[in-house]
Amino acid sequence: MNNTSKTNAINFLRGVPSEEALSRLIPIVSEGYAKVVERYGTEVLQYGHFAGFKPLRELIASLHHVNPERVIVGNGGLEVISLFFKSLPLGSNIIVEEATYDRVILDAKRYGHHLIGVKLTTGGLDLNQFGEVVKKNVVSAFYGIPYHQNPTGINYTEENRLAVERVCKEHNIFCVWDICYQDLRYDGKTNRKIDISEWGPILTSSFTKTISPGTKCGYIIVPDDYVGHLSRIVANTRINPNLPTQAFIVDFIESGRYDDFLRYLCELYKPRMDVLNTAISTHFPGAFPVEISGGFFAPLTLENISIDNESAFLESAKDAGVGIAPAWDAIAPNFKEEIRKKGLFVRLTFPAYEPNKIEWGISKLKETVALFD
Repeated sequence: MNNTSKTNAINFLRGVPSEEALSRLIPIVSEGYAKVVERYGTEVLQYGHFAGFKPLRELIASLHHVNPERVIVGNGGLEVISLFFKSLPLGSNIIVEEATYDRVILDAKRYGHHLIGVKLTTGGLDLNQFGEVVKKNVVSAFYGIPYHQNPTGINYTEENRLAVERVCKEHNIFCVWDICYQDLRYDGKTNRKIDISEWGPILTSSFTKTISPGTKCGYIIVPDDYVGHLSRIVANTRINPNLPTQAFIVDFIESGRYDDFLRYLCELYKPRMDVLNTAISTHFPGAFPVEISGGFFAPLTLENISIDNESAFLESAKDAGVGIAPAWDAIAPNFKEEIRKKGLFVRLTFPAYEPNKIEWGISKLKETVALFD
């Protein structure tokens, strides 16, 4: 490794919040946990309800205008999604986007489900392909990320999202929207909240990116007639989630400090996002499907990096101080071969790094790619 890369290094691998944001939370968390333990006493120290801390379930329900019984709160977004997958019949067909959250793909496979990817456009799901898949298969659920999609960064248009919901409703398919990035938009605009009816859609989210990874709290809102079935799965899987943390989140939101913190995050991450967009359009023109407007991730396909030279390229990038990895686990099984032919597919994260570090990392990545031309 040369001297420059010893002092300059960036790891684009993990979507973690910035250290500045976490440090800003320390006094808030210290005060908040002490406050809620005093307020609720042994209620948050004893065994509690398997569906989560009642005041938090009620608060989430009020924000989404649903019955609190429909809300299940757990130890992170992935846990509640996993519990939902566990509740489906073994070997169910689940439709996902062609590229999506890799842990969802791995978890669904763990329960023996079959994943069918549908192509993404810059405005959401390819509705023609979606309709064809639904006609040819008995599908139990669709899972999608409508805002700042992981890993492509796209936003569904409202028309596209509603069309997906209509198809799901017509074919009795659970429509699951993961809205964990909904509030993390940095371009000055606001993402529209998704309306929930008695039918659905199912919403799931997490406080991991908006508060901290260590908070480990997420929730899912399911239809009335599915509450009983999913509740039995939850009750037979674990006892209760982390109640002190859930009590802290209630206080954080009710105090107004959560909204203040979200505004701070959006201001903090905007210049980092702007630099990422500029750097990639400069060094890899045409590689972006869309400009990133929020969230934590951006995709990049390196066309001249093939399966044959992938390992050597990754090692060269590491020597240059740039940590990246193939994102093949994020690709739906039926799209892997097609996307592999286009080159190395990687996922870049940006919120944890200063703008100058992001610019340096993208330029170094370009220099490394040039070595393999």
